[in-house]
Amino acid sequence: MSDYHNLLHVIKSRVCENRSMSHSAYYPGSMQDNQIRNRTALIYVLEMILHQHRQQYGTIFNPLEEKAALHHLIFMKTKWRPSEIRELKLEDALFVIQDELRIENISDEAQEALSSFNLPLAAFLFEDFPEEDWNYRENSAFLRNLMMKATQ
Repeated sequence: MSDYHNLLHVIKSRVCENRSMSHSAYYPGSMQDNQIRNRTALIYVLEMILHQHRQQYGTIFNPLEEKAALHHLIFMKTKWRPSEIRELKLEDALFVIQDELRIENISDEAQEALSSFNLPLAAFLFEDFPEEDWNYRENSAFLRNLMMKATQ
């Protein structure tokens, strides 16, 4: 399995875990299954957008790890003070970068992994958005592998 597929699996597991849902207990196409897939895909696309942002703007002095890439992206779009950006809840930060969070904005390899994920054709959203759904520290291991492969 590729790092992209592994990252999707880890994100899906975390989304399910945060809601005490089994990621295999729901039949494909059910509302719960679609909600899980939709949230997983959103976080995956976020990670891929931030990965590309790190590649473009990160340096050996500041590689824009973890939340720093999201904060830098928001800063570049809005010119808000960094202290204001750091206070944003994840859901609000995603709203600010909504125009970036599109499947066509991620790499072909990342899109390929997502295409096998059977996303629903319509939006199926959870009512809440716990910050824990995005575990950027856990995801960073997979992203580091992608970064190392890109530099080889």
